[in-house]
Amino acid sequence: MSKNFIKTKNGSFFSNENSFRFIGTNMYELANVDSLIMKAMLKDASDMGFSVIRFWAFEPMNKEKLKEICDNAKEMNLKIIPVLADRWGYLQNYKIDSYWYNNGYKTKYLNYVLDIVNNFKDREEIFLWELINEPSTDSFAEIYNFAKDASEKIKESDPIHLISIGTVGGIGDKFGNFFSRFKASNFEKLYSLKSLDAISIHDYSFNSTILERLDMMYRLEGKPNNSKLFSLLDEIINFIPDKIDKFFLKKFKKTPDFPLTLRSLWRKYNKKDIMIAKKLNKPVYVGEVGFKKHSGIPRKILLEIELKKYFEEGIAGILLWSFEAQGKSLDGHDYGFNKEDGFSEIIKAF
Repeated sequence: MSKNFIKTKNGSFFSNENSFRFIGTNMYELANVDSLIMKAMLKDASDMGFSVIRFWAFEPMNKEKLKEICDNAKEMNLKIIPVLADRWGYLQNYKIDSYWYNNGYKTKYLNYVLDIVNNFKDREEIFLWELINEPSTDSFAEIYNFAKDASEKIKESDPIHLISIGTVGGIGDKFGNFFSRFKASNFEKLYSLKSLDAISIHDYSFNSTILERLDMMYRLEGKPNNSKLFSLLDEIINFIPDKIDKFFLKKFKKTPDFPLTLRSLWRKYNKKDIMIAKKLNKPVYVGEVGFKKHSGIPRKILLEIELKKYFEEGIAGILLWSFEAQGKSLDGHDYGFNKEDGFSEIIKAF
């Protein structure tokens, strides 16, 4: 019996000869919990209707843990996306910086990654390999050269599985740098690499404001007091826009893009990413998308509207952030959800 590896054709994913459009979720701690909890997390995801799971799979994860995840994913008919490094460094034993992009990755990272992909190149449960989560640097050449070298070496060892990068897309995640989404030609040049098979974007546009971005930046930098201040200011300033969003959702089943906001800007550049993907004839997927709890906006209605819009725009797959199954993969930025949020009926309907 032939194995069912995910392939790409004409800008879409394919499972065997059938188009594979998916809704999945992020459970970043999946490889960092014990075996019983890991299996329960995957069961929860399967019960919710998710078909693809994205998680942190970087050093020091051992091969036995990934084998357990693959075995359980196969049993539950799930595909997985192991992410091989993280710009933010969470659950990772080294720092990502300019030196790392130029030289550091060539030792520990590359040795670890090639060992992993060589040992798991026959596992059909693996959807694709993601090189790094949310890369950012002041030099586009650093990102490009790293992605080219790492992806080509992975392809030599494992020519079967797809490869992508966990790029943010949209407005980017570091204002003013050369990899900013204000430089669309860089995004296109990066994904023109023949060794990259699919295009990743992340979408937090719905709740995105300057204050919300500063809140997140300070949380990630370990400055909780600064974070709380900007979070509070964000809630105060967005009181009226949140009311407008709720009205539009309930009355018109749509969400307005307020002019001159990060939401409208992010979505504008997401559309450019999709156009680039179509030009390159490569599938584009949303590796992370989240909607905050605190605003009081009915997230089930919002999720249904956003999923419909994504698929109409040509997105090949979507992974929600972050499924807090079994009390794990908790999100400190208010984007998390669990079974009680009722997303399952929406996911299964799609």
